[in-house]
Amino acid sequence: MPIEIVNYPILNDIHFPYEDKARYRVALKIMKSLPNIGHIYLNGDITEFLAVSAHPKYPGESVSFCREVEYANAKFDELQKMFPDIPVTYLCGNHEHRFFRYIRDLAPQMWGLTDCPKLFNFPDRPKWKFVDYGPKQIVRCGKSNLYLRHEPRAGGANHALTTAMKSNVDTAYGHTHQYQEATHKTFGVVEKTVRAYSLGWLGDESYNVFDYRGPKDNWVKGMSVVDAEPKSGDYTLDFINMTRLPVIYKGERFDAK
Repeated sequence: MPIEIVNYPILNDIHFPYEDKARYRVALKIMKSLPNIGHIYLNGDITEFLAVSAHPKYPGESVSFCREVEYANAKFDELQKMFPDIPVTYLCGNHEHRFFRYIRDLAPQMWGLTDCPKLFNFPDRPKWKFVDYGPKQIVRCGKSNLYLRHEPRAGGANHALTTAMKSNVDTAYGHTHQYQEATHKTFGVVEKTVRAYSLGWLGDESYNVFDYRGPKDNWVKGMSVVDAEPKSGDYTLDFINMTRLPVIYKGERFDAK
């Protein structure tokens, strides 16, 4: 007997306005093709916030903070128009957190006057929710048995494995710009298997703004879709690798054109 399946698309590390424009268009096309979206997740570093970054800036590429916010809001307006009835959860990443730190450290007189939800017009986005950044950040992915956060629970080359070892729930995250998947099984009277996923990114590494990170050989473009059975929470996570275009997903071909 067929069971109900709900789709939960996850986008992370887009870095507006320095996104990979072709692959972001493909991500939107894939989302439009999904038959039963229950929720959309923006899993951190959706915006670059270069203007309020402490990192060195390239004058030829950087734009004003107002322009960054305007650009991001135009993209959010587009997403809201495409999916007007779908709730959206935006998990704050370390890049969005740059604005919090900027106000705290350099403009404390503005404390409490504004924040990311206000910058991104959340009062006019009633189905959108913003989740603050921090070490305890965790959000259930719809009615699945998967949980989301922006950052892994550990760094290093095998961050997915270490995150699985330090977690007691299946966890998917962004931040690293890499794709990894790992499984850890505990030992004892009651054994438990935990999975962790690192979900790539959708930025454009040709921009000099990404020179604050080390070697980019392992960065992988892509988005993810979680298909879940709501009653049990059982799920599958598909990472859609966009290293090469077009991509094939669920028997359809998706290209940027």
